[in-house]
Formats: sequence, C-alpha cells, structure tokens
Amino acid sequence: MAVDVSPQPTPRGPGMSAAPGRPVALLTGASSGMGFAVARRLAGEGYILILSSRRPEPAAQRLQAEGATVLPVTGDLALPETAERLAAAAGELGRLDALLLNTPGPAVRPFVQLTDDDWDGAFRLLVQGPLRLLRRVVPLFERSGGGRVVAITSFTVKQPGPGSSLSNALRACLVNALKTAALELAPSGILINMVAPGYTLTESLREWNAAHAARQGITPDQVAAEAAARIPLRRLARPEEIAEVVAFLLSPRNSYITGQQVGADGGLVVAL
Repeated sequence: MAVDVSPQPTPRGPGMSAAPGRPVALLTGASSGMGFAVARRLAGEGYILILSSRRPEPAAQRLQAEGATVLPVTGDLALPETAERLAAAAGELGRLDALLLNTPGPAVRPFVQLTDDDWDGAFRLLVQGPLRLLRRVVPLFERSGGGRVVAITSFTVKQPGPGSSLSNALRACLVNALKTAALELAPSGILINMVAPGYTLTESLREWNAAHAARQGITPDQVAAEAAARIPLRRLARPEEIAEVVAFLLSPRNSYITGQQVGADGGLVVAL
C-alpha cells in the first residue's frame, strides 16, 4: 500500500496552535483497535492528539465529531520520513507530553516459512521505527519538562506461541531496548513503560484467528473460544479495557512507574 510521506505543511484545525495548559499526545497505529481506544480515552482527558497511521483520516474524523482536537499524520512507521513528520507536527504545537508506540502485527506463519525479507521488514516496523521515533522526540519531552511513553506489546513476549515468531522475537527486542531507554531517560522525567495485552477483541485478532483456524482446520469462532477458555477470567478483553491501563501510564497520575511491562491479559500470564 502506497503511503504518503512527502514533505507537506502541517495541517491545523481548531485549537491547533500551541496551547499552554493543554497536553499533547502523539499516537502511532491509532486508527483502530487498542490504539483508537487509547486516542479516544486521552481525548476525553483534554489532550490534543497527533494521530498517525497509514490511513488516519477516518479515525481522526470520528474523534473530531466527538469534540476532540486531532491532527492526522499519514505515514508508515517503518520509514524514517514518518518520524521526522511526526516530530515536526509536535514541534508545531510547541510541546509533547505523551507518546503511544503501537504497531500492527506482522505476518503469522510457521517459522520455517519466514524469509529474510519477512524478518527485515518486521524489524523495521516493530523495532527500528518505534525506537527512531522515540529518539527523535526526546528533545520535545525535555522541552516540556518530561513525558510519558507506552509501547503496546503482547503477552507473547513472556509466553511465546506458535506461528508468531516475528512478533514473539521482535516485540521482546523492543521491550528490552525500551527498558534500557527508561533507565537512561528517567533523570529527565521521561517515564517509559510497556503494556502487554492478551487476547483482545480487535480486527487484528480476528485476522489472526482466521489464519490459525485455516492451519488447524477449524473455525475462527472455535479458535476464539479455545483462547477464552485458557484465560482465568474466561473472556477476551475489550480494547477500552487496555486503553484504561495505557491512559494511566501515559498520564501525570503515573509519577513513579517506569521500565516496566504491565500485563493486561485477564491472568493469562502470571510469571515474572
């Protein structure tokens, strides 16, 4: 899918000038699912939102219709140009208070079927892109006196599952890089955490269920039912439930948690 990352003026909407007292949140992968739920939650707390994905406009329009102030920025996080455009958008607003790093899931295929290109592409999206963006916006956080960062990962970082080698390995890579950054940036008031959801009712999960069902010769509904049976709470999560955890960690209410991966999986993984 072609992505528009050409230089262009930063669009403005109502309230888009730098607004003292209004926090600014930059969110990637926020057009649907958990990312969109976080965006809606932060909008309700008065944040100005910089919303980024490959096609952010429909989500931005939904949020604007609800009264949110949203700046959509089209881009692919795997491309260096996207980090530059997102940092420039935050710079235009004069501050940055919160950063959500959320990326779509990579290909779901058996390990032996993955190619070097699969690994290279997934690394650029799941690891290199988020870390590049974080590096680029650190000066904006410092200018604002600190900030909060959350990356949405997965419970499979601690408990890998079959068919998800790319996600299992590369999200773990991102987690450890961000834990290191958390140690180094804490003196600047930048708190960095990860949230590891379990099975959550998103379009990505439905696609994963379909792929897994095709391999096993069963239906997607059976896959979902089997997943729910393994969860102590006996149900899948709603995106809004994950958003509550993320929104807390991204807010000033989180004043002392950094360098942690927080499970939000209904008790699916309880090991340290």
